[in-house]
Amino acid sequence: MEAVVITPESSPAAAGPYSPALKVGEWVFLSGQGGFDPRSGQLAGSTIEEQTEQTIRNIAGLLDAAGCTLRDVVSCLVHLSDLSLYASFNATYRKHFQEPRPVRTTVGASLVLGMLVEITVVARVASSESGR
Repeated sequence: MEAVVITPESSPAAAGPYSPALKVGEWVFLSGQGGFDPRSGQLAGSTIEEQTEQTIRNIAGLLDAAGCTLRDVVSCLVHLSDLSLYASFNATYRKHFQEPRPVRTTVGASLVLGMLVEITVVARVASSESGR
């Protein structure tokens, strides 16, 4: 299967030598996304709530360009700069993912550039037809 690079202009620029998203068949794989505003290139705020909201907007934009939505996400890997942010992160995250929610792993990690959160997702384009 051919991998198609997904790089919409509305997404933040990649910070390194990687693809922001790849569509391979019916699967979409996103690189880790942070809370960077695509217009300014700056973090969208200093709180976990602000950065989580922007991170999820960035994910939604990439998924849209690949032909799917947050509803099609099957797996999330979350990196938090400080695990004490877990409850606040969850409160914001919960608003964006419906039941059945994606499987998820959350870990503490040393993040760059003042990031408080980074989320990587896998989605299935055809899942809307199968009810995920």
